[in-house]
Amino acid sequence: MRETERVDVYRKLTNHKVTVDRNKTAPKCKNCYCYHPEFKYRKCLYATCPFGKPDSSVFRKKPLHKDKFSGREVVI
Repeated sequence: MRETERVDVYRKLTNHKVTVDRNKTAPKCKNCYCYHPEFKYRKCLYATCPFGKPDSSVFRKKPLHKDKFSGREVVI
């Protein structure tokens, strides 16, 4: 009985949906809450922009030389 209550609470927390008004103009990436400059291959938290920007604005043209998470340099 107690375990199912914990699972229900967890499901309620994870089912939170982000609402985005697509009628408004999308903010600049540097002002967006999804912007993460430390990611190696992309600039956004998501693979597709929640504001409907094209994928070319989400992914980087070249990966970062130093990755914050691994600490190694990338040789291209």
